[in-house]
Amino acid sequence: MISKRIERITSGILQELSITKLPIPIEDIAKRRGLEIKAYDLGENVSGVLVMKSGNGTIGFNPNESKVRQRFTIAHELGHYELHKEDNTLFVDKDFKVLYRDQNSSTGELKKEQEANAFAAAILMPEKLVRKEIKNYRLDLSDEESMKGFAKKFNVSVPAMTFRVVNLNLLEST
Repeated sequence: MISKRIERITSGILQELSITKLPIPIEDIAKRRGLEIKAYDLGENVSGVLVMKSGNGTIGFNPNESKVRQRFTIAHELGHYELHKEDNTLFVDKDFKVLYRDQNSSTGELKKEQEANAFAAAILMPEKLVRKEIKNYRLDLSDEESMKGFAKKFNVSVPAMTFRVVNLNLLEST
């Protein structure tokens, strides 16, 4: 299963780099994985870009977006690097909200975007730490204020945290 593979990859990266505390230092991880990170004014509809040249990668992120969005973008582009770098191509990511099938669906681009999103979620909100924090703080994840505080602890958006909790099937266990 794709998500289990991505969970193993992100868990391995965090373990290799001895990262166990929140929030996950995503810029540090990207740099330690050999990537440059640069703020670029990418325009209103572009969140990030991964440029690969001769095996070297540069992540560009839109500095006009919120800090939590910038973190997710960097994690998403790191996901492209870790999962798709052999393509030696350019990834330009506009809105990550891909809720429909289009011409890219049959080319594999939709799958790559879904994988990069799953990677970003797994590395910024590692399952082990999400479960630990839920247990330690007995959070009520059905309460909006609790979710805001929980998302803040991981330095991610409330929608990203909500999606992650639902994806991990943790709502029933609270």
